[in-house]
Amino acid sequence: MNKPFISAINNGLNECFQDLQTALENLSHDELNWRPTLDSNNISWLVWHMARVEDNWVNIRLRHRKSLWERGGWAGKSGIEVEGNGWGQSSEDIRAMSNTIDLELMMQYYSGVRAETNQYFTDEMIESDLMQVVEHPSGDRSMDWNYSQVLGHLLAEEAQHLGQIAYLRGMIRGINN
Repeated sequence: MNKPFISAINNGLNECFQDLQTALENLSHDELNWRPTLDSNNISWLVWHMARVEDNWVNIRLRHRKSLWERGGWAGKSGIEVEGNGWGQSSEDIRAMSNTIDLELMMQYYSGVRAETNQYFTDEMIESDLMQVVEHPSGDRSMDWNYSQVLGHLLAEEAQHLGQIAYLRGMIRGINN
């Protein structure tokens, strides 16, 4: 792939996904759903959110097609009928859905999202696409970003949430456990 910026973002997203798989190893249902306070996110919800964020940014906003969540019937498979990707959800909304997340099923969905993103970056996206403008869903033109800004944000957000998951794991299990 002779697309240095696209390749760098894709490599970063792949690394986040691999590190996520490591961070999730051997965690129990209780550990996946533990939260330090009632207003904190738990690991299961963070995984769902990360997958939905990547799916929405890449498929809906950049590729201009339905999300894998919608195309693959993942709401029905998972029993999670929540619209969107969790942005703007209240603590009560998150608590209500968190214990229902099947992490194995969610990781299957997330693997599909990663595969589609990899395919898009490798086979379809070209460096000149990075300057295309993505209209903000609100219609507020002052909030429009170009593809490059979207991808930078996506990488930062996925890394941030991966760090939160690793920190929660450390709080539960201690260092290096």
